[in-house]
Order: sequence, then structure tokens, then C-alpha cells
Amino acid sequence: MTDSETPLPDELALLWGRRSGARRGPRPELDVHAIVAAAVEIADAEGIDAVSMARVAKQLGFSTMALYRHVANKDQLLALMWNESASTAHGVEITGDGWRDRMRSWAVLQQDMLTEHPWLTQLPMSNPPMGPSAFAWIERGLDALADTPLRDEEKLQAIGAISAYTLAEGRMASEEAAAAARRRAEGKPVVAFETMIGVLADPAVYPNLARLAASMPSVPAVGEPGYEAMGQASFELGLDLLLDGIAALIARAEERASP
Repeated sequence: MTDSETPLPDELALLWGRRSGARRGPRPELDVHAIVAAAVEIADAEGIDAVSMARVAKQLGFSTMALYRHVANKDQLLALMWNESASTAHGVEITGDGWRDRMRSWAVLQQDMLTEHPWLTQLPMSNPPMGPSAFAWIERGLDALADTPLRDEEKLQAIGAISAYTLAEGRMASEEAAAAARRRAEGKPVVAFETMIGVLADPAVYPNLARLAASMPSVPAVGEPGYEAMGQASFELGLDLLLDGIAALIARAEERASP
């Protein structure tokens, strides 16, 4: 069986616009694009937990059963939402003089996407994203490493590591912001993690942590002035560590290729 003959699962056929059985007649008032756009709007405003088939149907002015004629279940809807929100990858240009600058640009563009749609970090990861937008992000990442001597599988591992880091940092930032907002709404204080280290770390038991806390300047809590700049600096430091690792991998590949 050739690749073109391989049957696609329904959710992938829907993502890639290859679902058969289109109905004849006038264009329906409700379609997949409208459903996904409404779901993304709800998630952006209220978080992913607010998204349900019933809620999306209500937003669009249709019955819940009307949605099921286009989207089989919530899992399909979430996959479509991811694909739509990540669609910036299709038109993006990864810039930079060398592979390192290009990979940095690629990572920051993903960070921007997660900042715009923080609920993306909360989606289940039981399967890797397989839609057109996911493929576009992978393609851009491979473009960034195209002039390196890395093997294809090494390139894929490298961009996977950076994507995983960006997603983890985005999830942490999103959850910290949500927790801080809840505490402030309840009239409770919000204190920086580094500040609490200084309060809790007994030097006799945790000498390294105590020394770290004592050496750090006053750190803003989530939402306070300076917090975003500090968070971005922390993100870029972690990204540099990963890029240094890729640089070492490239150096080994160059040694491998030398006579």
C-alpha cells in the first residue's frame, strides 16, 4: 500500500481537509472553521476548561447536536484548535545569520504563540500534534538547522528538545499567573519563589539554597513590575544552555565528517 493509499484516521482527515462524504446542496450555515474560531475565542478569554461542545454551540447559536455533524467529539475539537492557533508557522520567516540565531528566532516565535494562547500549554499530549500547522513548525525548525552537519534524526531531536523546553516554560508561566491571580482575588499575598527560599531554607540544612537566596537581589513576584523582564531573561538563559548543547553536537558531527 502506498502512502497515498494509507487510510487516515478521521481526526487526521479532518485536520488535513481530506474527509470524504461532503454533502451536496447549499453551503451550510455552520462549518468547521466557525466552530474552531468560536472555541479558540472562548479559550483565549476564559481558558481551555471553559470549552465544551455545548458552550461552543451556544456561542454560535446552534444546538449541540448540530456541532457533531462537523466535529465528532471534544478531542477532535482540541486538535483543530491547536492547529488553528499554531497556524502562524505557515507564513513565518525564520531569520538569522547562522543556525543558532535561526533556532533562537524559531523558539521565540513559539514562545509568542504560547503567550497569545496560553491554554495551548494545557492540552493533553497523548499523541504528538499531526496537523498541518505542527508540520509547518517542524519544517521551519529543520530549515533553521539545514546548513549544519547533523543527521536528520539529530536535527529532529534538537528541535524537539527546544519545543519541549518552550512548552514547559510556557506552561509554568501560565500556571504561575493563574495561581497569582487567584491569590490576589482572595486577598492573599503573592511572594516570589526566590524570596520564599530565603525565608524557608535553613543554612544548616540547605546551605546551597540559603547562599543562593542571600546572593540574589530583591525579586519581583508574578505580576509585579520587572517580573516579565526577569522571566524573559530566565527563558533566554535556558535556551542558551540548549543551544550550547546543540553546538556541541554539531562540533562532534564536524569531527565525525572530517577525514
